[in-house]
Amino acid sequence: MSTDEITTFREARPEATPYDSGARARLRARLVDEATAVPHARPLGGWSARRRFVTVGVLTAALVAGITVVQNIDLSGRPTGNPTTPGESRRPLLLGPVANAEDLAQAAAQQAAADPDARPRPDQWSYAKTVLAMSSKGTGGALFGPPDRRLTVEQWRRVDGKQSATIEEGKLQIQNAAGMGASPRSDYPYLLSLPEDADALLDQVYKVVDEENGGEKVPSTARADRAFQVIEIYMRDSALPSKLRAAMYGALAKIPGVRYEAKAADIQGRPGVTLYRIVEGYLRSEIIVNPKTYEYMGFRFIAVKDHVSTGLDMDLHTKKGQILGWGGLLKATIVDRAGQRS
Repeated sequence: MSTDEITTFREARPEATPYDSGARARLRARLVDEATAVPHARPLGGWSARRRFVTVGVLTAALVAGITVVQNIDLSGRPTGNPTTPGESRRPLLLGPVANAEDLAQAAAQQAAADPDARPRPDQWSYAKTVLAMSSKGTGGALFGPPDRRLTVEQWRRVDGKQSATIEEGKLQIQNAAGMGASPRSDYPYLLSLPEDADALLDQVYKVVDEENGGEKVPSTARADRAFQVIEIYMRDSALPSKLRAAMYGALAKIPGVRYEAKAADIQGRPGVTLYRIVEGYLRSEIIVNPKTYEYMGFRFIAVKDHVSTGLDMDLHTKKGQILGWGGLLKATIVDRAGQRS
């Protein structure tokens, strides 16, 4: 029997004052925020400002909509469950070998052209199940130690953006969606409004990056760093139409410095391929892709050399090979009602 982390805490500390529902939701949101933040992302309002360790404005779509439910924490560090890879039931095309980011984008576009790609109805819901790495050493915009814990998350978002859903103590709770104050926006109506052309999509992403900087154009390297991060955030926790997902791969392939690796595995050990970029000279930011269906499988941030980040309150020392963030999308699909999983 699995319990959420708040119930576990309450049972271990019966003398503690019970949480009200609002406090429970805020604590869950903070925990998942820390687990899914882009490590050491630059703050808004000036790219020359000193870095903060807790990411500003890069919450996942789940957090922004207020629909995250924490199912359990596995303290062993082993992957949880045995889920089916998203889209695995789809019949793959017999495409040529993929050797680089451009090949991957082209193959995904060919697959998308062959797939039925009907848009969901406004009254339908996007369901996503995600597993995130946590650390017994703590988190705060990054993992402070080895990724020895796993946090499983489920979420439902109504396609028209009006409602979200979560499960509290075994009961489905549906609420009106919260306002969208984070950047980049990753609510479902916004994602569905993005262009399905790679060039147009990349232009839109660069516009988002510049707007985060108060409308001023960001220096080219930092602009490319952030553009890669923005597209990865768009892919998290969402059942995206295949043509839009293919456009995202095409946009990624056009960002300077994006590279391809043919052999990789996600947080669950599922085989995949990787698109990655070295961010700020020391952090490898990865997007892991299913090589058969071209669906997004997850993300990882890993240090490629020792580094010291200067923050507002402290300095963070990162060692080469240290995993700073890691998560996998176990399932993403469109359903007819909140609480439905297939």
